[in-house]
Amino acid sequence: MNKLVPALIMATLVTGCAVHPQPRVSPPPPPPQPVAERPTLSAFDARVGQCRDELDALQSYNVAVYQQYRQRFDRMNGQLSKYMDIRGKIGSDIDDIALPKYQFNLRNLCFDIRSELTRQIVKEA
Repeated sequence: MNKLVPALIMATLVTGCAVHPQPRVSPPPPPPQPVAERPTLSAFDARVGQCRDELDALQSYNVAVYQQYRQRFDRMNGQLSKYMDIRGKIGSDIDDIALPKYQFNLRNLCFDIRSELTRQIVKEA
């Protein structure tokens, strides 16, 4: 065994410790995380457009009721428009609170308009 040890040492010295390590395969990089974007209003805009059409239809059935809803609609739309003008200047934490509030208020008004239009149509039928 004594003769074997120097031979192993000599072989190691001659080969220069040539050990061929297995190439490391690095895991694939994680997929890029989407940048947090503020929600778009496209679906909401479509609902508002439908609401405006129903409001206009209400005018054909009852002008006085139409005018009341039109005033509310214009006021809420003006508030939302004012908010949208400053939206790029505020933090997302404020936006996360404010935008749903405006959307909720306008959706409620649109629900009222749709209900009133339905009442007027059924009343006349």
